[in-house]
Amino acid sequence: MRLTEEIETEEIEDVGTGLRQAITRLYSRFRSERVEGEVPDAALLVLLVLDKRERMSLTDLADAAKVTLGSMSQTIRRLEQLGFLAKSRGTEDRRKVMFTLTHEGRVAVMASRRHRRDWLNARLAELTPAERDDIARITPLLRRIADS
Repeated sequence: MRLTEEIETEEIEDVGTGLRQAITRLYSRFRSERVEGEVPDAALLVLLVLDKRERMSLTDLADAAKVTLGSMSQTIRRLEQLGFLAKSRGTEDRRKVMFTLTHEGRVAVMASRRHRRDWLNARLAELTPAERDDIARITPLLRRIADS
């Protein structure tokens, strides 16, 4: 390996390390920002997915969350007890149970999103205009990395 390739590899490794650390800390901080009484992360994920997809089966929800059917079943049960989910029969296959958000579930999703949005916007407001420009410039690159 040539010297320039070694230097470039080291630079990539340094950037990667710093980026992983920053994303991990930001993600952890973002997750810790909760509305009072907010459901745990696994349950919130179900609410967020259902808010986007309207109606889903237990299997589809477990696949989306990358958890077992048993684990998803427990999460669904808790959300039903809270009044956040309603279940109905599938339209094409009446044996299939489908889940949808209730009004209370939508309110919980909106409150969570609003709280996290407000928290992030407050942190961005603490930055200089130049720093916000840097973040705006790097955001598409981060999306591209995440989507590849």
